Amino acid sequence: MPARPRINLKTLAEHLGLSITTVSRALKDGPEVKPDTVARVKQAAAELGYLPDAGGVYLRTGRTMKICSVFFAPEVADYGDAGFLAQVEGVSRTLETDSYNLIVLAQTASQAPLETVRRVFQQRLADGIIFSRTTPMDERARFCLEFRFPFVSFGRTELHSPHAFVDHDDEGGVYDAVTRLAAEGHKRIALFNPTGGMTYAGFRLRGYQRALADLGLPWDRSLLVTSPLSVWASQAAVSDLLARDGGVTAIVCANQLSMFGAMDAAQEQGRDPAQGDLRIIGFGGMPFRMPFEQGITYYYQPQRRDGEELARHMLALLGGEAAENLQTVLPYQRIDDLQRFRTDLRTQAMAEAVWY
Repeated sequence: MPARPRINLKTLAEHLGLSITTVSRALKDGPEVKPDTVARVKQAAAELGYLPDAGGVYLRTGRTMKICSVFFAPEVADYGDAGFLAQVEGVSRTLETDSYNLIVLAQTASQAPLETVRRVFQQRLADGIIFSRTTPMDERARFCLEFRFPFVSFGRTELHSPHAFVDHDDEGGVYDAVTRLAAEGHKRIALFNPTGGMTYAGFRLRGYQRALADLGLPWDRSLLVTSPLSVWASQAAVSDLLARDGGVTAIVCANQLSMFGAMDAAQEQGRDPAQGDLRIIGFGGMPFRMPFEQGITYYYQPQRRDGEELARHMLALLGGEAAENLQTVLPYQRIDDLQRFRTDLRTQAMAEAVWY
């Protein structure tokens, strides 16, 4: 069977009996083209499978029609944090509405964060980049600002030059967690923060200290635990905490992997969260089934929503919107019944599924 010929502007125009210029302008919603003609052209393009030629677009405009998203590979190690896949889906589906494609690059632990961003920029792999794990003076953000390379960060910085970002209200989330724990009677509340100097860790510490001050509880540096976020490192750090301070009755963890580590540590120390021996609070975007779920509270960040917001910011930035208008801080959703929440998520996913 002979290969089906590729549909280009010329063949699409011939099929419709219109000029190439009219078809091109209609596909871009040109105001000079009648609305019914725009609709007819777009319908024919969809039926015939027309897609813009990326090479031609690049030659005419200098645009690759690609956006790059970078994820940190070690974050999907151990038990596996697959939440990033939902974020990738959210980014990709949103970009598709504007004819952009998504490419995903993994940054390994041995790579300097700036290395990946510099390669994307210098090799013209994409028109813009999305990255996470931001630090207060993030060198990737400074690089992109210096070279005017469009970017949206998943996380804030403390740079004076405004830039587009999407973030979560980590200060507010931790403040809420500590306040509610205190209302339950907890006084020795520990905070688990990641190493690496990331900006969100500073926000969480601020929320923790602000809550303690408002509640009249003393600031005790020994209750601040820092460690890498792998399950094993978290387990060792929390085991050490519980061994040296048996008065700790609650711990606010950094993410889901550190929650698993804290649970393992609690069992090692003979503390049973299911019986109220230790309250564990966590943050994350993929609420997996826990070894036990009594005494567990989860602050949920829907990562598909995060991806959609990141993509919308990127498209707006490429469309000329000022970066200072593209700065979004999203609230967490507090989940006290994880089992019911997962059931509701599954029901929602089944209702939204498209079967072919």
